[in-house]
Amino acid sequence: MKKGKRIALNRLFNFCIIVGLFFAYMAYDCLINGDTAWGIGIGTAALLFAGSAAVFTPYCYVFDNEGLSLCYAFLPNERYLWKCIYAIEAEDLEAASGRRSLLLFLLYSVVFSIHGETVGKCRFYMKGRIRKSFRTKRLLEHYWDGTITGYLLEDVKEWLNKRKAKKQKQQDAHLKDEAVSMEREARAKAREWLKPLEIEAARYKLTIKSQYLYVTKNLEKLKSRPEEGYTYTLVAEIVPTDETDISHVTAVGVDLLYVRLGKKAYRGVKNKHAQEGLRLAVSAAITDITKGIRK
Repeated sequence: MKKGKRIALNRLFNFCIIVGLFFAYMAYDCLINGDTAWGIGIGTAALLFAGSAAVFTPYCYVFDNEGLSLCYAFLPNERYLWKCIYAIEAEDLEAASGRRSLLLFLLYSVVFSIHGETVGKCRFYMKGRIRKSFRTKRLLEHYWDGTITGYLLEDVKEWLNKRKAKKQKQQDAHLKDEAVSMEREARAKAREWLKPLEIEAARYKLTIKSQYLYVTKNLEKLKSRPEEGYTYTLVAEIVPTDETDISHVTAVGVDLLYVRLGKKAYRGVKNKHAQEGLRLAVSAAITDITKGIRK
């Protein structure tokens, strides 16, 4: 059984506070020695440096059996449930922006990006980023039933794992019960969502044909479940009922499930916005097709 609550400190927050205090001490020293201009300038820098960190940077990360919390000193905490996280990726923010410095690389650059739904309202400062450290890495691997991606040499490791898998049969094959059940439920809901859209399409002499595909991270579209993480996607094709004019055919895709490989089983996360996304996409496609036919 997983243990209870664990806490990991954010070293970027600690660094900013320490530097802010150091600047504040320098500002105080300047003021008492009569260097008012320098004291005010350094004091302002200290306030901005430490204040921005205290407000917009989480001071710690709290791990428990149900989820993960990014705790802020003055703002509402950022909360994720393990069952709603479909991917965690190691990301180098400096490499993405083209900048590189050793200090920022050690303290700020490398983060774990959380991909999933937040609990409650998602506010502007909630980016789902956790500063990488040995402790945060160990706790994420301990609590979350999934594999963190994005590490250096990940492609090489993936190739070696696939080669190893070809040489020997996997004795502990991933259980598919949860994924199969969630896919079945997603298909049933999607059919219900499509009924009013099919009625709307019929008014314009259009037909909606649907199929369900497994889309891998390399954007391969498969009809059978792959031995890796995938997105279970509904593809709805809107065509004229008589099927004579193929120029007025539109296909739209909507993600239903985000599925990852856990330690022993496939684990899925539902897309809570799938129904609304399907409705908007199909309605827009019907409008475009009818305008094209009228022309």
